[in-house]
Amino acid sequence: MEDNILSKIKEEHRELQIMLLKVERCKDPQKKLEYYDEMKKVLIPHMEGEEQTLYAKIRSEIKDKEAIEMADDADYEHQEIKEMLAMLDETDIGKAEWNDLFKDLKESLQIHVDEEEELLFNEAKEDFSKDELEKFVYEFEEAKSHASYH
Repeated sequence: MEDNILSKIKEEHRELQIMLLKVERCKDPQKKLEYYDEMKKVLIPHMEGEEQTLYAKIRSEIKDKEAIEMADDADYEHQEIKEMLAMLDETDIGKAEWNDLFKDLKESLQIHVDEEEELLFNEAKEDFSKDELEKFVYEFEEAKSHASYH
């Protein structure tokens, strides 16, 4: 697999999908909480990395209105996901309500990932050179390292 921002994001999407299934299928509340925390430690920096690199680059370097709209939509979806995480954090993990909220989160993430990989990635492939996409992976990793996970 080539080492560029798109392949890195896609790789992390697959990792997150596995983590989501692990949380969803776990029956033990304490273990489920551990899996959920592990998932957030990957998800939150991942989202912040995308926002600070791929979405920001699309906004600043691509003058296509539709591409900018896609980046704005992806940012908005991230905000919704962060709000869902906050609701999950405030809900007792042993309650059915938590599982319902988590199911909603998982569905929202899947829709987001599908749109991002189909639409935003195609836009990035059209508008950035191979070298730029390779360079962006380092900026993505740097942004993730400074993410505000708590």
